[in-house]
Amino acid sequence: MSAGWVLTILALLPLLAWGIAAAVVAARRWWWRRGDDRTRALRLARMLRGGDLVVVPTSDVDLPEATVLAVAADTGYRLVGYERADTPLLRRVGVFVRIGGEVDAVIKGVPAPR
Repeated sequence: MSAGWVLTILALLPLLAWGIAAAVVAARRWWWRRGDDRTRALRLARMLRGGDLVVVPTSDVDLPEATVLAVAADTGYRLVGYERADTPLLRRVGVFVRIGGEVDAVIKGVPAPR
């Protein structure tokens, strides 16, 4: 193999890496979007079992916002809002806080007990 072919292959490696990364992102989206709405709502409810503040990528849930709000309310959380725009390389995430928790009190401006 000549030096020209080696340099050509080395020059094409970044394109191969981008192709592999795109395939991984597509496979991950397919994996998380499997199941019906009830299955995805149960997955969201399991994600919301964290602490006072939970951050959930919206592409992992892939549910209508009304369903997300209903599941969050049933599990004792409320949606504060979204962080970041949804782009192919940077997913939008929903920020949830536990209703009546310390973070919720700070957001509402209630003074913390001393």
